[in-house]
Amino acid sequence: MNQAAQQKKAILKLYSPHPKQLELHKSNKRFVVAAFGRQSGKSTCAVNHLLKCAWERPNTRYWFISPTYPQSRVMYRRLVGMLWPCREVLLKKNQSELRIKLINNSEIRFVSGEVFDNLRGETLHGAIIDEVRDQHSELWPMVIRPMLSTTKGWCWFISTPAGFDHFYDLSLNADHDPDWATYHAPSIANPLFTLTEYEAAKKSMSEAQFAQEIMAEFRDITSGKAYVSYGSENLRDDCPWAEGKRYSPYHSIVLGLDFNLSPMSWTLGQTAASRWWWFDEIYLQRSHTLEAAIALRDKINLLKADGYRAEPNLILCGDATGKATQRSSNQSDYDIVKQVLRESGISFRDETPESNPSIKDRVNAVNAKCKSATGEIEMWLHSTYTPMLQRDLQRVVWKHGADFVLDPGKDRMLTHASDSIGYPVSRLTPIRGVRDIGKTRIIQRVL
Repeated sequence: MNQAAQQKKAILKLYSPHPKQLELHKSNKRFVVAAFGRQSGKSTCAVNHLLKCAWERPNTRYWFISPTYPQSRVMYRRLVGMLWPCREVLLKKNQSELRIKLINNSEIRFVSGEVFDNLRGETLHGAIIDEVRDQHSELWPMVIRPMLSTTKGWCWFISTPAGFDHFYDLSLNADHDPDWATYHAPSIANPLFTLTEYEAAKKSMSEAQFAQEIMAEFRDITSGKAYVSYGSENLRDDCPWAEGKRYSPYHSIVLGLDFNLSPMSWTLGQTAASRWWWFDEIYLQRSHTLEAAIALRDKINLLKADGYRAEPNLILCGDATGKATQRSSNQSDYDIVKQVLRESGISFRDETPESNPSIKDRVNAVNAKCKSATGEIEMWLHSTYTPMLQRDLQRVVWKHGADFVLDPGKDRMLTHASDSIGYPVSRLTPIRGVRDIGKTRIIQRVL
């Protein structure tokens, strides 16, 4: 038997890409910027492309760069799992280095961009920078670009947009450089991202957030007015589910708490079927927790005398830092509030988490309730009894030059009232996450 007859041709069969993924695979540009929506299949596309290049070009080296080491580990395990049905093509796999070597001596390594200066040194034939919006802006020009120079290597930049940041700047290169191309795909481009999922996301997100995360549009949601969805349609004079009344006597009162000596800002509201109604507030300057707790007690006792009968009377949900014990009293802010409530016979349940949600999540949750991407309103404020909350939602802006930092204003009196409702809204009615869908793997190996 001659040598040619003894040889076998190995064919690695990869996934079946949807049309937008196929556009990327067919690109002949050296540098590709892919603005893809959440769960649109961008990572699946990327890891398959790396494997295809490594398989077709022996003795080459490629990197997949994630924002964090845990994400790199997940992608490494994902690729190993994909290859396991045809593990004969694996020459080596190194879990500590997150590196695999194929039988043709090509390598794929999964690294993190967290400490990008530590990545210098290797020569690459190709790289994929994943979730560029979460990577350092200097990772590409200072580290990865030089590593591709001697090989004339290629790079993909894949991410969901996050405003007009360095990922957006990369996309502008396609306008004046023939080596660059930009591709765009909303989440719905993935056939597994159903219309039902699309409508659910649209209903639960604000218009700006939906445009960015699902439609993969570049939007600036970290400058200008923070609560962009709030407007006059969020004001009314009676409870949405108790017509003619300021509150419902049958729903527990949710108390949003923002602890601050000046101002101490607490807001009283109710929630039903994921809708919110804020009907009163406690706003005290140069105050302390005990004084605010007594004011709260007096308000609740007046409501109970008026026929309020829900059980428990209160649901506490506020700033998690208020759980810290104070040296002066050996009590936390919440201990002080709860002591006053117990002594007054006011029942309560504490829903405050151990740590605060991010500012971004709080603002997004409030915006989504003020008006969702479908135009649906699920939050209202009493037009007379919530003046400080109304002022906050109208005036709070993002701090210039900082990502997701709210500006308290010159007198530092803003943000407190809106923070007080952000804690319970994001905790009790969080934005529905886009579910993981469309996990794919290599189907088979044909010899």
